[in-house]
Order: sequence, then structure tokens, then C-alpha cells
Amino acid sequence: MQKKLKDFIGKEAIFIDANIFLHHAFGTNITSIEFLKKVESLNMKAYTSALVIEEIIFKLIIQSASNFIDRVTLDKVKHLFKESKNREKVLSPVEKYIGYINTLKDLGLGVIDLTGKDIVVALQKVRTYGLMTADAAHIAVMERKGLKHIASSDRDFNVVDNITSWLPD
Repeated sequence: MQKKLKDFIGKEAIFIDANIFLHHAFGTNITSIEFLKKVESLNMKAYTSALVIEEIIFKLIIQSASNFIDRVTLDKVKHLFKESKNREKVLSPVEKYIGYINTLKDLGLGVIDLTGKDIVVALQKVRTYGLMTADAAHIAVMERKGLKHIASSDRDFNVVDNITSWLPD
């Protein structure tokens, strides 16, 4: 089932996917930005995972690196990172955004670790629903924690039984 994220009241706990944070970080979706403001101010039961945090960091690094290299490839980013002054330039905005996530954690955002058992369950979700592995891992973590709601712009979650997907459209 899918619903509009702007209509999420926050009475039940919700899992936040990486794209919601990235919309906020890049200022690309007002609904995602407003939703995270609600997480900041309403004492909402919100969760994400260590895997989501890794996804955010990786995408922020790639975006930041694009300011210093002509065409972003992993090899070029690795080469850029060989010099500490370049790492500092690239990582500075990344660390600033991670500071924001840490503020959300201080306000109650839960960050759930990914376990080996979650990976086994995720592979079952890949087989059952045709999800990509990271998305399947999010569902595995949500099931383990009893979460029934996800904030994400990824419509692939709509196929998952017993999960309500809240889209920022």
C-alpha cells in the first residue's frame, strides 16, 4: 500500500530510506524536507539503518567529489582521496550532513544495525518480491523491529505485503 508522506501523522513508527535524507541534503524535495522537520520537532518514532547511513555517505561523497573531478568514477574518486587535502575538501560537506543525522539521533532517531540474519532474510525478499538487495535488507530490518511503515521515494516497496510505503511525490 502507498500513501503520501505529507499525510503521515507519526502515530506509528516509520523507517526512513536514504532517498528521503538525500532529498533533504540536496534540497530537491520539499515534502522530504518537511517530513524530516517533523522528525526533529514532533518526537516521532523514526528509524533508519546503518546500511541507509552508508548509502547516504557514499552518495554524498560522490556528489561532493563531482566538484573536483570532471567525470566521477570510483577510480577517480579513489585517486582524488590519495591526497589528504582532497579528502578534506570532499569530506567536509559529508561530515556536516552526518552532523545533522547525529542531531536527529540525539532527538530520538533510531539507527538499527544490519545483522547476518537480516542478510539471509533479505535474500528471501529478493526472491519473493524482486527487490534489489539494499531494499530487501531494509525490509528485513523493518520486519525484525516490527516496523510497518517506510518513508521512501522508491516505489519498489509497494509490492511488499504488510508494509505501507509513504511517498514524498
